[in-house]
Amino acid sequence: MKDCYIVIPVFTDPFLHPLHKNNKLSFLYVRQYDAPEGELGETRIISELNPDCTEMCEDYSFISLREGLAITPDSKILQTILPEYRNCLDVNHAYWWLYNKPLDLDVRNNAIDFLSSKFYNVKKLNEIIPISKHKEYCNEVCERIRDFIHKDLKTLMEDDSWFLNEGSIEPLQAFSNIEKQGIKVTDDVCDIFDIRVKKHISDGKLYSQYNLLTTTGRPSNSFGTVNFAALPPEKRKAIVPENDSLVEFDFDGYHLRLIANLVGYDGFFSGESVHRHFAKVYGCEYDEAKQKTFQILYGGISIEHRKLSPFFNKTYVYINKKWNEINTHNLVYTDIYRRKLLFDNYEDLNRNKLFNYLIQAYETETNIKKILLIQDYLLREKKKTKLVLYGYDSFLFDFSTIDGVETLKWIKRILEDKNDLPNSVNYKPYYLTKSKMGYNYGEMKDITNRL
Repeated sequence: MKDCYIVIPVFTDPFLHPLHKNNKLSFLYVRQYDAPEGELGETRIISELNPDCTEMCEDYSFISLREGLAITPDSKILQTILPEYRNCLDVNHAYWWLYNKPLDLDVRNNAIDFLSSKFYNVKKLNEIIPISKHKEYCNEVCERIRDFIHKDLKTLMEDDSWFLNEGSIEPLQAFSNIEKQGIKVTDDVCDIFDIRVKKHISDGKLYSQYNLLTTTGRPSNSFGTVNFAALPPEKRKAIVPENDSLVEFDFDGYHLRLIANLVGYDGFFSGESVHRHFAKVYGCEYDEAKQKTFQILYGGISIEHRKLSPFFNKTYVYINKKWNEINTHNLVYTDIYRRKLLFDNYEDLNRNKLFNYLIQAYETETNIKKILLIQDYLLREKKKTKLVLYGYDSFLFDFSTIDGVETLKWIKRILEDKNDLPNSVNYKPYYLTKSKMGYNYGEMKDITNRL
């Protein structure tokens, strides 16, 4: 493989988001790597702002011009300085793809740890830390990356799901595009959260950070002191539009429709609430039906439950099929990107845990495809509306009225479609969404019937 090199970007402030306006690139650690031999070569420190270096503002554009591969711990961070560069291997994502956990790059450096603890609130901390200590740290990170790549690069390159099914690119692309939009917040955001959030505000925005490398495959989303994936209603009101209003699309009975799609059950009718469907089956009210369905699915599907509905029978068969598959072959594949879930990578795995992992992976992979379709549509049609927050079964948009209601209707169609972008005039939705609109995320009004 021609011109491989390991690239580690170091920003001036380790506690600020890489997209924060006050967090600039301090230097790039670049080291040549001979992939066939597994040998590390020359190291370059390309300085932008580090005061320990004799040169400043060095040109690093050569990285994106090379034909080879840039290997980096987090490609979403590298994209903040090289936004158009795609010939990149994210080693954390690659390691997680193979072993269902991120690569251990938690390198301890006594000098860096001491200064980081003592001067936590000092701006541009990485410019205080001597460049020699940064280099020690990066050398150790580089060694760990080399060990993994030398051992597993061939396995990764022979994995069709990594390349042919776009598993190496699409998840990172989708969430990187959301992160870079930022989330507009009110002037009193520090009163709504606390004063610790102040340092993270950049031009009136907070930046989210999606962690894709979770056990379940469902991304978490937090940065600084804000957990964007679990915002209580009283804190949501701090989020406001940069354009004209916020619009949220929220799936109705999403997990159940995903399961039905996986197991081949077609008894959910277009336009019908899944929970109302089961309320008829059980002979009970909506809320009770919702609770009862999940108790059956994750508490164990009995013979009586299998007789209630073909949905439960097909799900029971699916669960046991996948459990037998992983016990026989030591692996199962996720449905869309065909990522391997290896038995040995999980502790205390059982039928229900495996089922949960497969459903959450299917949910995430389905949503990634939808996110990319929406982002492509908004970019292609030159819309100002943008996707600013993703939450498993909900999508928050910063909507511009210039784009018109047709934009929202098209987004709704993409979300509700079963497979790909709907084009048929006889189109009928498979997934159902509810939609809300408001001037802050905590006070939204239902607009489902308007779309």
